[in-house]
Amino acid sequence: MTRLNKCIAVLGLSLSVFAHAALPALDAVLQKGFPTQAAALTTTTQALYQEYESQHAVASLVFYSYGMLRLANHYKAANDFVNASEYAKLGFFWLDEAVDTHENDMRVRYLRARVDAWLPADLGRCVVTLNDTELMSQHKGEFSASLQTNIDFMRYRALLSCKEQAQASALLAQIKKDGAASALLSLGADETPEWSMDEITQVVMPLMKGE
Repeated sequence: MTRLNKCIAVLGLSLSVFAHAALPALDAVLQKGFPTQAAALTTTTQALYQEYESQHAVASLVFYSYGMLRLANHYKAANDFVNASEYAKLGFFWLDEAVDTHENDMRVRYLRARVDAWLPADLGRCVVTLNDTELMSQHKGEFSASLQTNIDFMRYRALLSCKEQAQASALLAQIKKDGAASALLSLGADETPEWSMDEITQVVMPLMKGE
């Protein structure tokens, strides 16, 4: 997650502040990002899962899921569709498991939606995103205004993927009235937004600390 690391640097935050969380594998990902080579990515992903098993840290489980989905993309690019499918299934299974075991924690749902909202429509994850964003909208007090804007945009993308064009157009009109959404609106169809400071300080770091 190099984008995440850049934001941490901008914030002037030292991950040593969170050392008591005892999550060295997740610390490494936050500082250096996921490796690009398959062997190193596999090692990092396995370490995240072991960390989850030993510490029961949902943040490590979420990032383990991210790692599995990155491995799926690696195998897909190599035309190894059997492994790509297997890793994708496992990635989604554990991402869903993170939410199922923390169903009342809207921050975990946010992280799932953050992945699902930018997936290809043919994967069918738009239905999951619609459910997550609906639940998060019922807990607006748990999110800052900027994160609420992100949630609305994730819902908009899910509506498009689910072919709910009328609802998507109505929500887009609402989003356009929000000047804070200009960066999201300028994204290309397949372009994922960079991690924001609010996402780091309000979602990622508190989960890492076990709050």
